[in-house]
Amino acid sequence: MRMARLAVAAAAAAALAVPLAIPAAAGAADRSSSASSTGNDSAVSRPWLNSRLPLEKRIDLLLGQMTNTEKATLMTAVGVPAGSHATGYIPGVDRLGIPGMQFTDGPGGVRDGQPETALPSPVSLAASFDTGLAKQYGTVMGSEAKSRGYQAIYGPMVNIVRTPLGGRDFETLGEDPELAGDVASSEIQGIQAQGVAAQVKHFAGNNQENGRMTTSSNIGERTLHEIYLPAFEKAVKDGKVWSLMCAYNKVNGTYACENAQILRDVLIDTWKYDGVIDTDYPANHSTVASALAGLDQEFSGTTYFQQLPAAVAAGQVPQSVLDDAARRILRLEFRTGLFDPKPAPSVDYDKDSAFARKAAEDGSVLLKNSRSTLPLDTRKLKSLAVIGPNADTAITGGGGSSAVTPYKKVDPLTGLKARLGSGVDVTSVKAGQGSGFPAIPASALTGLKGEYFANKTLTGTPALTRDDPNIDFDWVLGSPDPVIPVDNFSVRWTGTLTAPATAAYTFSATSDDGSRIYLDGKLIADNWSDHASSTVKSTPVQLTAGEPHSLRVEYYDSAQNASVTAGWSAPGLPDPTIQAAADAAAAADAAVVVVGDTSSEGSDRTTLALPGNENELIQAVAAANPRTIVVLRAGAPVLMPWLSDVPAVLDMWYPGQEDGNALAALLTGDAEPGGRLPVSFPKTDTQTATAAAPGRYPAVNGVYDYSEGLDVGYRWYDAENQTPLFPFGYGLSYTTFRQSHLRISGGSVEATSRGTAPVQLSVDVTNTGRRTGSDVVQAYIGYPKGSGEPPKALKTFAKVQLKPGQTKTVRLTLGPDDLRVWDSSAHDWTVLDGRYPVYVGQSSADTPLTGSVTVRRTIGTQYVGLTAAAQTNAGSTQTVKQTFTNTGDSTVRDLKLALALPTGWTAKPAPHAVTSFRSVRAHGSVSTSWTVTAPAGAVAGPATLTGKATFTLNGRQTRSADAATTVPYANPAAAFNNAGISADSDPATGKLDPGGYSLSATQLAAVGYTPGATVTANGLPYTWPDTRPGDPDNIAAAGQVIRVQGQGARLGLLGTGISSAHSGTVTVTYTDGSTAAVAVDFPDWYSNAASGNSQLAVTTANWNRPPGDTLGNHAVSLYTTGGALDPAKTVATVTLPDDSGIHVFAISVG
Repeated sequence: MRMARLAVAAAAAAALAVPLAIPAAAGAADRSSSASSTGNDSAVSRPWLNSRLPLEKRIDLLLGQMTNTEKATLMTAVGVPAGSHATGYIPGVDRLGIPGMQFTDGPGGVRDGQPETALPSPVSLAASFDTGLAKQYGTVMGSEAKSRGYQAIYGPMVNIVRTPLGGRDFETLGEDPELAGDVASSEIQGIQAQGVAAQVKHFAGNNQENGRMTTSSNIGERTLHEIYLPAFEKAVKDGKVWSLMCAYNKVNGTYACENAQILRDVLIDTWKYDGVIDTDYPANHSTVASALAGLDQEFSGTTYFQQLPAAVAAGQVPQSVLDDAARRILRLEFRTGLFDPKPAPSVDYDKDSAFARKAAEDGSVLLKNSRSTLPLDTRKLKSLAVIGPNADTAITGGGGSSAVTPYKKVDPLTGLKARLGSGVDVTSVKAGQGSGFPAIPASALTGLKGEYFANKTLTGTPALTRDDPNIDFDWVLGSPDPVIPVDNFSVRWTGTLTAPATAAYTFSATSDDGSRIYLDGKLIADNWSDHASSTVKSTPVQLTAGEPHSLRVEYYDSAQNASVTAGWSAPGLPDPTIQAAADAAAAADAAVVVVGDTSSEGSDRTTLALPGNENELIQAVAAANPRTIVVLRAGAPVLMPWLSDVPAVLDMWYPGQEDGNALAALLTGDAEPGGRLPVSFPKTDTQTATAAAPGRYPAVNGVYDYSEGLDVGYRWYDAENQTPLFPFGYGLSYTTFRQSHLRISGGSVEATSRGTAPVQLSVDVTNTGRRTGSDVVQAYIGYPKGSGEPPKALKTFAKVQLKPGQTKTVRLTLGPDDLRVWDSSAHDWTVLDGRYPVYVGQSSADTPLTGSVTVRRTIGTQYVGLTAAAQTNAGSTQTVKQTFTNTGDSTVRDLKLALALPTGWTAKPAPHAVTSFRSVRAHGSVSTSWTVTAPAGAVAGPATLTGKATFTLNGRQTRSADAATTVPYANPAAAFNNAGISADSDPATGKLDPGGYSLSATQLAAVGYTPGATVTANGLPYTWPDTRPGDPDNIAAAGQVIRVQGQGARLGLLGTGISSAHSGTVTVTYTDGSTAAVAVDFPDWYSNAASGNSQLAVTTANWNRPPGDTLGNHAVSLYTTGGALDPAKTVATVTLPDDSGIHVFAISVG
């Protein structure tokens, strides 16, 4: 499979040799103000290479020698070196001896196309509830990455499981922030102890795959801070993670990688994160906005940061922002030993494989075990049937960027045979249908010809033509034939299909990467994209027995694994394999049915039901043998309509390369299933928080509405009094345990600004069974009434292993942050007064031990509120209101309020306003007003007003809050920021699109579009820009607010789209303060065809081309677009969409 990120070739170039002197840098004017200069760079030594110096000193020394261009070089990934297996590569700087830096995929093992240890999927690690195991998991990944020469690994992933349909739920660490954060922090420590950076991902709100590149996760402030950010916070504060990946999606309307509220305000300023912020592939959308927000590096094709030196020179980005990004990158490079190369460590892959087996065992969850079906009594067992569509296939992981090429693979059948030996007759039946249907058999196909191309596009002459019996191939990392490359090839099969029986057939295209099926020339199944193995099914097609149809199947492979199956199925047609499975089960002492799903990056599941006819298979086998054991290999919850029909169910998630060995150990009792569910299992597809209201999932109009708030996972089941199929934290053992004697030390505490004093819990755990086993003690808390919190939340846990009859006292701690809640008014954490129930037990639904903690007195929060007009015209005056609120139990003394303004703005207290207060009582508030004047020359664009409060409460303290206002551009011409028109004699002065193409002034004049002219287009008059060729003449839309005063029935915009068609919404603000939304469409100027609500305005015969042009002459067009206005109101301003592909030359109201 290849997502955009996966298309990058891989791996490990040796560290660059380090010269002994610094050659002179090109472009002295490009050097930052902080750079040192001796006048003879070639004679300067490289003291930063002295490993004995402190880290920050080494960074200072190197940063001081770098030009701005060199700093920007470290901020943009390029293609990996030839022969490398890396996923990502940041180039070095030869002049300064900075080596290139190599990144590899995770998070379930090193994914670089070379044989590595395929660990169990991360959700299995979370199921272990074992932070020690997590650290070992990280150690294995880190050591293998280090041995290959990588400096960083993409993982762990800590996005909370919001919907069980999520395509990457198997890659993440469950539905609870406490569990995810603790497991991730330990894993990070294991990785980074090897000198390899972990990269925690995807920050933030990437909780579903469908539409992840463009959709917005609209999350309330409290929900964001209490559910979706805490695992990242633990990774930063407890794990000390060195790098972080920002997500594709938007958060509350702003792309995550340029979202200053989560990157700069939370991650950098509040959490004091000192590592690097990288993009997902490709998730950067800007130069200035993302740099100002705190982004440090961009990956996979985008090159916005190459423009940073120019943005700094133009004053758009402060020098300090560029320097800070370079400092963070250098810090990462020094931390990972890039400047201090050592011989690559050797890896004991057999030892790592043994760990992979243990991890699979410890993460497997025993969901049902009636009549003590498990473990199997191997002394009495004489025969065993192993059944399933993939019982002879190891499931080493899910699809996408986490798909590791395993060092070894052991499938269930092989593992069981090896463990049981010759004394047990193990029979196997490959039965049932998994995600895809069975391949169309050769008996239904005639004249099937395969044309194999040495490219991905099915073009040119085939490198190989041959007859194939049917289409069911798995070439793994190879190719169909030596004449075909292992990557970047394609195949077209053509032949005749004849149905054996009259029925409605459903076809399936299953492939890694793209495939599609045509029947009688009509496309019926389209799976044509880069991805891991996945299936697309057709709608039913009625076929008549014996009637021939033309069949065409097309396939291409981009990179890595290559497989394709053209399958079909029809209701009423018996699956003979199911009866064979039932017969085999009936003849055996016990039957093991191995089933599961296939999840992958790039798309979500459509249902929780097992794929194909796996449910039917289980029911048939269970009816034939009462000792039927269902083994699930699934990345997330599945539905179990057969649960009451089988005595035992074992969930192994995606168990990794030791799949079969771990399964054999668990079924025979050589190992104990140590897992507990890190996610709740619903009874139905609709028994989930995201299915409970429209707009939550799937997205509507590009927005995922997180209106369920804090009620995620088990919190929702508790809040709604719903009983899931299996609750969070649940899992059985081959022995039994009793938890007793909950004791709470420090159960009455006072809160301070840092939270509460630690509260100690202790619980006695006794193994009441006959086998050694492990139990997980889970401690949840409730909140005071009226808090708005869910009924309970996990706060701490511990895993304990006990021998039969043994008792241990397990000690847990509720830390300073465990009782806090987010106050959205204060934009800060607080601790509420009152009683906090404590619940301890073995799952979220089984907490028999109870107690409480009481907070007697809280310092609460003290916060400032500031209200200003959304828009402020230059030279105007407004009243700004400032408030101060004290939510604590103590009186605030000596309060002083102040207001900070942009340069040139003035403020004075409004008449009779008070700005100093002797005291503010507990749970009280005060307010004041300011008269604020913007200067006549106020710079157009966003402006920030900051209200400040200083007061005494346990010492002198300060609080502040910002209010954003926007100064509109005086008119459209004032907002011009792009030169889209050039003279024919000097085309290089125009750059309407990134390639340097522009409109021709001569061509425009020929159709009446001359500087300052009034042109009429589609019924509205427009003033054409009165500018010289090569000067700014249009607005590249970026959310600008522009004064466009007038009355009329219509708003019109004259402009065009660049590189593709663009759509958006213009917000019209009337003089009475009301607003209206007007949808706009701008087709590509190259297409010369209106679309949406646009109309063609004018077409010129040619454009102006940049030097080195390869496209030749081409006609280009401008368009008008807009919509209705309220003719009774006067327009004050219009706000353009934030889309730089939209270029506006004129605006009209009429």
